[in-house]
Amino acid sequence: MPSFRIMTAPMQVDYHNVLRVWQEADAIPEIEHAWLFDHLMPIGGDPDGPAYEGWTLISALAAQTRRLRLGLLVTSNRFRPPAMLAKIAATVDVVAGGRLDFGLGRGLTS
Repeated sequence: MPSFRIMTAPMQVDYHNVLRVWQEADAIPEIEHAWLFDHLMPIGGDPDGPAYEGWTLISALAAQTRRLRLGLLVTSNRFRPPAMLAKIAATVDVVAGGRLDFGLGRGLTS
C-alpha cells in the first residue's frame, strides 16, 4: 500500500490553518509523516508576514495529533547550541509520544 507525507511551510499562514491540515492528515492512514522547515525568516511572500519558529510550532502540532511521525526539514546546526537543540528535540519527542524524526544539517557557510 502506498504511503504519503506532507510538508507545510510555517510561514504566510495562520496557525489554525496549519493545525487543521495536520489534524486532517492525522486522520488519513496513508499519510504517515508531516514536516515543517526550520527557517528564521520567510523564504517567500511578504517579508513582514508570519513566520513561525519551527521547533515551537512542531511541539504545538505534536500535542494536537496522535499518529503522524513528524519532523523538521532540516534543522540547521547554526541556529541553536547543540545541547539546547538536543533538549528541545527530546522535549518535542516526549510531547509527540516518540513520533519525532530528527534531521540535522550543517547549515550554509560563507
